[in-house]
Amino acid sequence: MNEEDLKRYNDIGRTLQELVPIFWQKRVFDIALALALLVLFSPLIFLIMGSMALEGLLIRKNSGPFFLTEPRGSEGEVFALPKFRIIRMDVFREIRATQKYQHIKPMESEPENLTRVGAILKAYYLDELPQFMSILIGRMTFVGARPWPLEPYYDELEEGLLRKKLIRPGLTGLVQANKGIEDGPDEWTLDYAYIGFMHTVKSGWRKFMFDLRVLGRSCRTVLEAKGL
Repeated sequence: MNEEDLKRYNDIGRTLQELVPIFWQKRVFDIALALALLVLFSPLIFLIMGSMALEGLLIRKNSGPFFLTEPRGSEGEVFALPKFRIIRMDVFREIRATQKYQHIKPMESEPENLTRVGAILKAYYLDELPQFMSILIGRMTFVGARPWPLEPYYDELEEGLLRKKLIRPGLTGLVQANKGIEDGPDEWTLDYAYIGFMHTVKSGWRKFMFDLRVLGRSCRTVLEAKGL
């Protein structure tokens, strides 16, 4: 998407009020790829769980459940976003005690809050693997706008910013695909440009090919460990 298209689709996205529907090619792709990846990554998933269990035995303060969920806003509703637990449970208990809406991400940005396994998972986005199940059941998609924690989600809605309400949330999106690019567009522009593109373009196959390019660039981001 060139600079001119980015501006045009961003302008369109900001004017929309109704949910952008999911085209059938996207849904079929989501189901097929989610199933394939769950099978492909099942050994890695069990390895991660085994490593977390072993670390919990060796370092008691790092023990806890394999998964944590956060309430997130999506398509005007709230759903539970699953992730591998990468923070210590004492940190998570602090979140539950002090926050009206659970928002783990700020705590994850502090290295001292992470478990040793968690630090590795965070660097390569492996903590996001459980979200394949969310994609499979249709609460998420592979490419969209990342689901927002409830507090900023509701704050944006009150300000008339609907970017997280207009489209099904994605495992990745234009924001993540452009991570690491200096002087790149801000995340609001990228999210609204994606929404505007998906609303305007009529061909499901053209939209599908665009999603594939975003997914490919996001994979490069993961391989370069830009989750650090």
